[in-house]
Amino acid sequence: MSIRIGKFGFVNNFLPYYWLEQNGIRVIEAPPKKLAEMFEKREIDFAPLPSFYYIKNKGKLRSYDFCIAARNSVLSVVLVSEGKMLDDDNGCIAVTSETVTSVNLLKIILMELGLKNRVVVMNESRASELLKHCTYALVIGDEAIKARTAYRVVMDLGEKWRELTDYPMVFGISASLSGKDMREVNRIVMESVEWGKENIDAVVAEAEKKFGMPVEFLHEYFKSLTYRVGAKERKGLELFEEKCHEYGLL
Repeated sequence: MSIRIGKFGFVNNFLPYYWLEQNGIRVIEAPPKKLAEMFEKREIDFAPLPSFYYIKNKGKLRSYDFCIAARNSVLSVVLVSEGKMLDDDNGCIAVTSETVTSVNLLKIILMELGLKNRVVVMNESRASELLKHCTYALVIGDEAIKARTAYRVVMDLGEKWRELTDYPMVFGISASLSGKDMREVNRIVMESVEWGKENIDAVVAEAEKKFGMPVEFLHEYFKSLTYRVGAKERKGLELFEEKCHEYGLL
């Protein structure tokens, strides 16, 4: 396949792409922010783009069914600390530079809760390094999963968004440039998603080998995620866009 397909370079994209990659289709992986940059440079044709990037550029994009969303707790986008709960004491929050969507989601949540903690984006992905600079750290992806066992989880951003809006949080939505028709690629990706869901035990067994994460957690994690845009996911994405405008983030 000559189409260049991208994916988030995290365990959250392992299940949806597993069957695809097992059938010899090459997929390019990168952290969300890097993936958006590669798409911008026309190095990728189809990928789950970070939601903030998507809504900022949707005039030139075409979206599809595949997404990365959380029904409730996302488990891999978390605010952690060495023990302190979040309060309005002006303790700063160090944020990994790998995020495009989660940093703006955090800002929305803070403003919705009336908290004024300063958000500092840093060129680091590990919680241990981020916490050297601030009381709290926002980490994403596999690093967030690791941080859950080493630090206090102050907030799961997917869970908090659900509490505030009663809708799922969409962290990434598949897209191509508006002039490109990637419906066939989307169909193949969604076929891979369905295979992964139907054969979750096999996928989890392979994920355990690759990532060294407990089987029980991987089952819970994959089942907490939604990979198809439905009416609730679409509404959640619309609300995220509305809040970004309301708080001057767009």
